[in-house]
Amino acid sequence: MSKDAGIFWIGGPAAAGKTTVSRLLARKHGFLWYSVDAHAFTHEQRAAAAGLHVMDTGPGDFDRRPMILEDIHALPVDTSVVVEGAFVTPAMAGVAENAVWLMPSREEQLARLEHRHPGGVHKDYVWGRNLVQTQLEGTTATVIVVDGQTVEQTLTAVERKFGATLESSPAARTTKDRQSLIRISNHQLAKQATERLQSGHTKHNAVYTFDCECAHPNCTELVNLTIEQMPPLLTQAPPSITPPKHPNLP
Repeated sequence: MSKDAGIFWIGGPAAAGKTTVSRLLARKHGFLWYSVDAHAFTHEQRAAAAGLHVMDTGPGDFDRRPMILEDIHALPVDTSVVVEGAFVTPAMAGVAENAVWLMPSREEQLARLEHRHPGGVHKDYVWGRNLVQTQLEGTTATVIVVDGQTVEQTLTAVERKFGATLESSPAARTTKDRQSLIRISNHQLAKQATERLQSGHTKHNAVYTFDCECAHPNCTELVNLTIEQMPPLLTQAPPSITPPKHPNLP
């Protein structure tokens, strides 16, 4: 891609549902799902090389936007991209019609975090919510309050906010092209997992969640893989990453 057109930004704190909704939005409309989290380690390394960050000191507060745009412009496909992550701030993405933030109340976030990690310590996640909320104050950013919403309801709300732009934006139309987009995202997840393992930031038995490569627009299946399971699947042409007995595959 040669310009910022065709980029949809989705931000919000932990447990807002942004990753799930972004994955589904991208799959449904034939877009590429770009997780800022899945590029975080690479971005930290690039920022460290530029003197903007010190490795092993946390995620850092350097500007990720230039790196994100560089990644997108270097893509081997010409399609729209859904960029999501906790680092997607109004200052980074702007507050135009192609950016939304999913925001739970503090009580809703705590309930979702407890469901996700029973008995876990959630103070850092709550701090992140407060930070995002502060960044949104005083802006004209589009905010979707997700309290009490199902994933489907939040997805519908995001589609409504983005409006007709979704239908007119560049997209993959064939199953093969859609599978190629999902493979790009899956490959990045595996790349970061491998890099973190080699640098001692994760363990061999760590489990990562990948998108099903059947590429059916309405598929919601995810596949959990360990680092050892990734290489042989990624050397095969998609759809090699699918759950057993998938209803959309023979």
